[in-house]
Amino acid sequence: MSGKYIVYYDSGTSNSRIYLLDPGKRVVYAKKKSIGSKDSAIAGSNAILLDGLKTLYEDAMKEMDLQEDDIGEIYASGMVTSPYGLKEIPHLILPVTVKTFSDSIVDFYEASCFKRNIHLIPGLKTGHSDITFVNNMRGEEMEIIGVMEEARKVCQCRNMALAFPGSHTHIAYVQDEKVSGLLSNFTGELFHVLKTGSILAPILGTEVECLNPVEVRRGVENLKNMGFNRALYICHAMRLFSYGTDEDRFSYAEGVINGGVREALEYYCRNFWSECHTLAVISEEFMYRLYREIFDGSQYINKVVWIPISSEKSYAVEGLKEILACKNKG
Repeated sequence: MSGKYIVYYDSGTSNSRIYLLDPGKRVVYAKKKSIGSKDSAIAGSNAILLDGLKTLYEDAMKEMDLQEDDIGEIYASGMVTSPYGLKEIPHLILPVTVKTFSDSIVDFYEASCFKRNIHLIPGLKTGHSDITFVNNMRGEEMEIIGVMEEARKVCQCRNMALAFPGSHTHIAYVQDEKVSGLLSNFTGELFHVLKTGSILAPILGTEVECLNPVEVRRGVENLKNMGFNRALYICHAMRLFSYGTDEDRFSYAEGVINGGVREALEYYCRNFWSECHTLAVISEEFMYRLYREIFDGSQYINKVVWIPISSEKSYAVEGLKEILACKNKG
C-alpha cells in the first residue's frame, strides 16, 4: 500500500529481527529480540514467539510515533513458516526465481495478537528423492534474493555459488536470475558442540584475531587424506605436545571443521554444477579469509570473492524489496 509503512520480520531459531520500512522502502527502524522457533518448540506452543514478535511491533510503533493505521502490510520469513513458527508453510522446490517467491506468499490471519494478515514467505528445498541430496533452508532465501544483483557485479559472472557461513552453512547455486541449487552443511553448530562439550574446548575457546593460512590448509589436507576423526585428533595432539601457537591450533581446527564444505561443494561442482567456478562468501571478513584459504588450490572453484555483511545493511530486507518490486509489477 503506497503511503504506508511496511513491517518485516526476519525470524530465526533463536533470534527475531523487526524492520520498519517507510513509504519509500527505506529502513527507518530495526531491532532484535532473543526469541525464536526454539522457544516455541521448548514451550510446546507458539504463544511465546507471538508475544515476542508483538512486543517488537509495539516498541517500533511507540518509538516511531505511529498508529495501527500507519502500517500497510506485515511480512515475515524464516522459521516463522516452520512447525514451531506462526504457521507451517511448505518449502518452495528449486529452481525458483524472484517471481516464484512473489507468487508464493501465503496470507495468514493471526487472530490472537496482531488481529490482521501477516504475509508469510516460504523457505527453499531441493526436490531430490534421495535423502543424500536433500537440502533446505528457512530465512537465508531472502538473503540470496537480496544479494544476487550485487554478487553478479562483484563476481563478474552470472553462474556462481553463494555461501552463507553460520550454524548451518548454506550454499546456493545461482544461474542468471534463478536459484537452481542448494547445499546445506553443519559447521557453526559443530564448532559450538566441540567448543563447549569436548576436549578441544581450550583450543576452540581461544580468542584469535588472525588465521594462520598454513595451518588452515593443513587441516583441510588432513581432513581429505585421513578423514574427520583422525584430522580432528591431530588438533588435540597439537595442544597435548605444545605444537605451534594458540592461533596455529585454532586455525588448524577451523580447517578441519569447515573443510568439509569444500569437499561437498567440489562434489556438487563435479557432478551437478559443472558451470560453477566462483564462490561468493557473504560474511564478516574473518569467515571470508577462512574460506579463501579452505578453497586454495581447488580445481573446481578458481575464484573466491567477498561480499561483506554489516549492521547497516540487511540483505534479507533487500530481498523483501526485490519481492515487493516484482509483486507490484503484477
